[in-house]
Amino acid sequence: MSRLSTISLFFDAAAFLAVVLLLIFYFKKATKLKELMMRMDIAKQEEKNKEKNEQITTEDGEEKGKLIFMDGIEGGLELGDLLKASAEGLGKGNFGNCYKAMLDDRPAMVVKRLKDVKPLTSEEFANQLLFIAGLKHPNLLPVLAYYYSKDEKLVVYKYAQKGNLFSRIHGRRRVKDRIPFRWNARLSVARGVARALEYLHLNSNSQTTLPHGNLKSTNVLLDDHDVVLVSDYGLSSLVSLPIASQRMVSYKSPEYRNARRVSKKSDVWSYGCLLLELLTGRIPSHSAPSGTNGVELCSWVHQAVREEWTAEIFDLEISAQRGAAHGMVKLLELAIQCCDKSPEKRPEMTQVVREVENIRDVESSEDEDDLSSDPSLTDDSMTSAASVINGHR
Repeated sequence: MSRLSTISLFFDAAAFLAVVLLLIFYFKKATKLKELMMRMDIAKQEEKNKEKNEQITTEDGEEKGKLIFMDGIEGGLELGDLLKASAEGLGKGNFGNCYKAMLDDRPAMVVKRLKDVKPLTSEEFANQLLFIAGLKHPNLLPVLAYYYSKDEKLVVYKYAQKGNLFSRIHGRRRVKDRIPFRWNARLSVARGVARALEYLHLNSNSQTTLPHGNLKSTNVLLDDHDVVLVSDYGLSSLVSLPIASQRMVSYKSPEYRNARRVSKKSDVWSYGCLLLELLTGRIPSHSAPSGTNGVELCSWVHQAVREEWTAEIFDLEISAQRGAAHGMVKLLELAIQCCDKSPEKRPEMTQVVREVENIRDVESSEDEDDLSSDPSLTDDSMTSAASVINGHR
C-alpha cells in the first residue's frame, strides 16, 4: 500500500469516528431536550390547573365550609357546624326557608337560605351583606354572618326568642290560655317598628329606593324581653325587579299598582297597614301568609270609620280595655295618613316617630287589666278619625 493510500485510509477512519461521536452527542442532547420539554409541559399543565382552581374559588366564593362573620362578631364557626347542629324549621319566607340552629356552646341562630338571588359575584354579594350588616339599631335584627358559594347563599341572624308579631296578634285566638296582647304592648311594637324604619330611611344607600320594602307582621320579631326587632331589611338589593314585584309588600302599594313605581313612601304605606293590623286584629290580604285568608284592610277601615262601626274596628283585646281608647283613635288617625293613596300626602318616618311617641301608654297595670267597657270609646270619639279619612281620600 502506498503512502498516499495509508494517509487516505487514516482520514476516512477519522471522519467516520467524528460522525459517530457527533451522532452520540446529538442523541444525548436530543434526549435531554426531550426530557426538558416534558418537564416544561408538565409545569404548564400544573400552572393551568392552578389557574383553573383559582377561577373556581373566585366563582364559588369563600373556601368551602367558611362562614364570614361581621366585624365585631366572634367567628370560628363553619358551615359544617351549622349543618350538624340541631335544627328546627321556622317557615318559608319570600326569599328562602329559615331554620333555627341550636349549637351546644353558642346562642341559637337563624339561618336563612336565600333563593332567587340576582347573579352576583362573591364580591358583589359580600358588599351588599356588609352594607346591610352595617345598619345597626336596637330595633333591627342583627346580621351575624353570611356564606357564599355558586349554589348556596346563606345569611345568619340573631334568634328572636318570642317569634313574630303575626303569631302574637293572631295565634291561639280560641285557646283559653292565650296571653292577651294588650294596648301598651301593641303601642310598644308600633314605636319600635317606627324607630327602625326611620333609621333605615335616614341611613340607607342613596341608590336604594326601598330601605326595607317588605315590612309585614311576619317580619317583625320579639326577643325574650319583648324588644321589637325588624327583619328582612335590605334584601331588595339582592333580588331582581320581577321577583321583588311579585313577593315584596311595598310592590302591593297603590303607587305601584297604578304607576309601577315605589319609593320610601311605599315603606310608610306598609307601616300604616301594619298599624291597622295591630289595631283591628285582622289580617291584611296583601301580606297574608300562604294558606291564610285576609281582607283589604285599608278599604275596610275606611268604610268602617265613615259608617261609624266603632265596635267593629278595634280588636276586642284592646277595645274593652279601659283607658286605651284615646290612644287607639290617635294611632288609627296616623295609620290612615300613612295609608293615603297618594305617596306625597303620607308623612315622613321622622314625623311618624314623633306622633307615635306622643301617644301615651295606659298609666297603670290596674287600668290595663280592667276590661270593663270604656265609655270614652263611642261613636263621637271616631269623629276625628272620620275627618282624617275625608281629607285623605
